[in-house]
Amino acid sequence: MNGYVVTGASRGLGAALTAQLLRDGGRVVAVARDCSPLPAHPQLITLDADLADSSLLPLLLERALAALGDCDSLTLINNAGTVQPIAQVGAYPPGAAEQAIALNLTAPLLLCDAFVAHSAGHGGVRRVLNISSGAATNPYPGWSVYCASKAGVDHFTRTLAAEQQGTARPLLAVSLYPGVIDTGMQGEIRAADPAQFPHKPRFDALKADGQLTSPAAAAAAIVAYLHSAAFGSVPVLDIRQL
Repeated sequence: MNGYVVTGASRGLGAALTAQLLRDGGRVVAVARDCSPLPAHPQLITLDADLADSSLLPLLLERALAALGDCDSLTLINNAGTVQPIAQVGAYPPGAAEQAIALNLTAPLLLCDAFVAHSAGHGGVRRVLNISSGAATNPYPGWSVYCASKAGVDHFTRTLAAEQQGTARPLLAVSLYPGVIDTGMQGEIRAADPAQFPHKPRFDALKADGQLTSPAAAAAAIVAYLHSAAFGSVPVLDIRQL
């Protein structure tokens, strides 16, 4: 049986990934601030946690791996994230940038660090999948914190992959752009102040024109890639390029 830790698992893409992995016969530890929306499943373990509280993360990952037990492979999927604050530089709400950096960047780094350390003796395949965004390479006015944090995740993943190349049993690491998905985050974007986010009309049009991918379809494509022989060959990838 394959084992997975999925963050941001209670809604949107995270919930869809969790459902897909369970359908495929995996054992999943779902991590979110509130996992109660997830339906019960015999192979699902839930851990409620605030991933922006960095002090909790090493112990959280250790607990997650212990809950998975003996699995043929281990995979960490860092999916949790926020697009807030949607505000241009000079107009950040107090504390919003710090919260976003803690969730979008610090949490994936520290969870990866703990995953590499605590899974070192595992004899099977180990994978890290960091859900990133095209915003890592494209500057969007109003998304400076989101763009910067995703760019940081991408370069961290490149570095992790480079470090692993020199090990006896390399861990596979990928930072993936999943496309534009019809989640609550898209709703937040469409509700943004156009004065702070001038690209808002583009995202309004994507919804109106039916161009958003469903979470279930996105999750199916991501999981198929996760289990493919190509996973890990490129450390940063847009799934629409496959």
